Amino acid sequence: MHFTRFWSIVEANHDIQNPSTPYKLDKLIDTLQLQPGQHVLDVGCGKGWLLTRMAERSGITGTGVEINPWFVREAIARTQRAGVADAVTVVEYDAKQFTYADHHYDAAVCIGATFALGGLDNCLATLRRCVKPGGMIAVGDIFRHHEQHPAELSEYGEVPTLAHLVERVRASAPALGLWVANADDWDNYESMKWRAAHAWTTRHADDPEFADFQHMVARMRHDYLTKERPHIGWAIVTTINE
Repeated sequence: MHFTRFWSIVEANHDIQNPSTPYKLDKLIDTLQLQPGQHVLDVGCGKGWLLTRMAERSGITGTGVEINPWFVREAIARTQRAGVADAVTVVEYDAKQFTYADHHYDAAVCIGATFALGGLDNCLATLRRCVKPGGMIAVGDIFRHHEQHPAELSEYGEVPTLAHLVERVRASAPALGLWVANADDWDNYESMKWRAAHAWTTRHADDPEFADFQHMVARMRHDYLTKERPHIGWAIVTTINE
């Protein structure tokens, strides 16, 4: 099963597609200090919850880049329901192939989708290039709980500690905000996937990708319980672009 279809199923009931909460994302928006008419980029915007919320609260114009066609349709519908469709544009695009104009945006965020730009360092390089000097950047990504890199995380590559994640995001600029997912945030996010997966399997036993989907769900649940929950955290870090 293609990853876009898989995620459209397991995140069918998610509005916020990360282990975060409306309260924490509102605090993120407060820290970004967005002004009416400013242009915000959201890489891997998913169903558009954050961009729509920014437009509702701050009057920004927004561009969301999202590769998943199911999520793009839902994001556009969300902006229409919220009455901000004229201000927020969501495009179906591979983030690595999208054209990012230099120093064009007043702020840019990539919340839980650094993989869309080839990892944290490539993501940060892209956001720093396309945001105006003095503009704001926010990145949400994983970190490891322990100083020593656990063998269980070898397939994840080099996962930074929280301190190292903050240092990589901020570089030589000040860090202005940090919001860390707690265990309840993680468990709620993951268990919503399990429920959506169960609902889909009860209705689609004749789907040609049924067995593949079941395998992917089992792997997702196993990885969360044995690797991610014991060893990995998730956080959003905000900084200034220099």
